[in-house]
Amino acid sequence: MKRTVLIVVAAITLVLIGGGAWALTRGDDESVERGTCAATSYELSVEQDDGGLEVAYELQSGAPDETWDVVVEQGGTTLLEGERRTDGDAELDLDVIAQEDGADRFTVTATPADGEPCTATLTR
Repeated sequence: MKRTVLIVVAAITLVLIGGGAWALTRGDDESVERGTCAATSYELSVEQDDGGLEVAYELQSGAPDETWDVVVEQGGTTLLEGERRTDGDAELDLDVIAQEDGADRFTVTATPADGEPCTATLTR
């Protein structure tokens, strides 16, 4: 009887330790891609969020109040398309919700009004 209790306690302990280790190593399942285009830097990230995926894009430009044409795609599907302006700190920030069961490739193309496109791509 005593041996059975010890075996059960050991099994429960292993399950709890294993589950805790899995939770710690799992993290928040975020994928990040950073890069530069000319004098512009960007960060594109994708992470799980309430049954979907949050796609976040941050662009650090050279000047505030610049106009950028932005397209966010998941696979070949456009999630967001439109004109955005950099804020007072010369930053452009976007957050878009994507389907978790959709494609694993995300692309953001940001094109300034008078310049070349800056394309960020991330595969989860």
